[in-house]
Amino acid sequence: MSVNEVKIKPAPVQFELRGTGPPTSRTFVIGDEDHTLGNALRHILINDARVDFAGYCVPHPSEPVVHVRVQTATGNEGAAALTATEAVKEACTTLENQCDFVLEELEKVLPEVREDREWMEQLAAEELQQ
Repeated sequence: MSVNEVKIKPAPVQFELRGTGPPTSRTFVIGDEDHTLGNALRHILINDARVDFAGYCVPHPSEPVVHVRVQTATGNEGAAALTATEAVKEACTTLENQCDFVLEELEKVLPEVREDREWMEQLAAEELQQ
């Protein structure tokens, strides 16, 4: 191992939901992720008018987790409020759709990207069979 290589241990938890009180305010701890996912989710969440606050942090560079904090608006005049969990689910779906779109457009321009993806999917399937 070279001087610049760092071995980061896997996160102790893959996912943890934190927070008490109203369901419109929660912190989501996502293991084995970093700023890439945290900032992408924050960006999508903050662009939702029903979300009052969205932020993320990586507690320490050697700790492979990201904390995503979400607070949604309370319901107006008896209307059901969007819960923080529902907001994150919607944000994840939006992010997945955006990634799929970018990948499709990239594969149109660079066919070798599709070949690489198919090859990686085949390797992953073979690994699961073992």
